[in-house]
Amino acid sequence: METRLDRDRFMKHCRDLAYPNKFLVKKPDSGGGLALIWKEDVRLEVINYTENHVLAKVVEDTGFQWFLTGFYGWLKSCQKHKSWALLKHLSSLVTGPWCCIGDFNAYLHSLEKLSNHPPQEKHMEEFGDALESCQLINLGFRGYKFTWNNKRPGAANTRERLDRAVANKEWLDAFSECSVSHEFSHASDHMPLLLQIGKDNRLQGRVARGFKFEEVWLLSEECEDLVGEAWGRSGGGGASLVGINNKILHCD
Repeated sequence: METRLDRDRFMKHCRDLAYPNKFLVKKPDSGGGLALIWKEDVRLEVINYTENHVLAKVVEDTGFQWFLTGFYGWLKSCQKHKSWALLKHLSSLVTGPWCCIGDFNAYLHSLEKLSNHPPQEKHMEEFGDALESCQLINLGFRGYKFTWNNKRPGAANTRERLDRAVANKEWLDAFSECSVSHEFSHASDHMPLLLQIGKDNRLQGRVARGFKFEEVWLLSEECEDLVGEAWGRSGGGGASLVGINNKILHCD
């Protein structure tokens, strides 16, 4: 995660957390930087880092190994190419399941920006090309659509989805029940991301699961046809909530 605290203040404010392991990367000419914290029973090894990323290897109790990257993209438009060069470099270092999560300081689609200023097509294309080159897939999300808000009033307000989690197919195959939630924060202009990998299979099936839309479904060529077929097959109900719910059930 990104922090605006220096090392001493970070250690002071986080000393009572149930995360005794802490790794901090100080940002040059700034009091803050990046921080990675983890619990005592988590087997994690930091492999390398810069002021824009931390790459770690996680070993599960079963011996299964996967890679985790905390990512912070360059903010200025003229430097965004550095973000994608770094992402591609990290991809060359990783062999096996890989998940990358953080503030990319970029959005993928025009619908991920709400502002009087139009989205920059070139930056969206470059971000998408980088993810495709690294074979990284969006994990989708639950919650409010935008993760960043400049908190300015009226027409000056801008909201964007700058934070996300992506992973390669090997990681998705291993953690097929994963989910990402956009959480509320009263202190930051960013919404925290909560990634749940859902590795405890014993909890599955005990309660009925509600419907959730996964952004990754949009990558499937069959998605539109499947939804169209289910919508037409589900019969009446119209646009009422009951009718819409029945149509959604036919998509399962």
